[in-house]
Amino acid sequence: MNDFIKSIVKAVTERYGTSDPFIIADEAGIPIRYVPFDKEPLGQAINFHGQPMILISDTLKYSRERYFVCAHELGHAIEHEDLAGYYTSNNHNKGKIEVEADKFAVVLLSELYVEENDEYPHNWNDLVHAYGFPSWNGSQII
Repeated sequence: MNDFIKSIVKAVTERYGTSDPFIIADEAGIPIRYVPFDKEPLGQAINFHGQPMILISDTLKYSRERYFVCAHELGHAIEHEDLAGYYTSNNHNKGKIEVEADKFAVVLLSELYVEENDEYPHNWNDLVHAYGFPSWNGSQII
């Protein structure tokens, strides 16, 4: 796992005193809105009048997958401030930032698992069972 991403997650969790992506977003002043998307995307980080905002598909509102989606989009909001520039660039850069956001989500949610269970997940399935992992076409994890 990328040490840079681990250092970002460590700084964020120390600053906000939690690894819960919903609490972090709230404390950071990043609004989260549930919106009606088609099948995709399941979430999106946008810059709305100079302010980051996280949009999550309303189909996930009561699903554990909302944790992964929120953590992934929070990764974009923190790591990729100029999202519009990344998304208008070539597919290589877009794929790279998606992988970075996935890694951010995995590290953040692993820390949330520890926060809630006093131990690291024993395997990938523990993490998926606790916080979900929606399947995105073309998304790659670690």
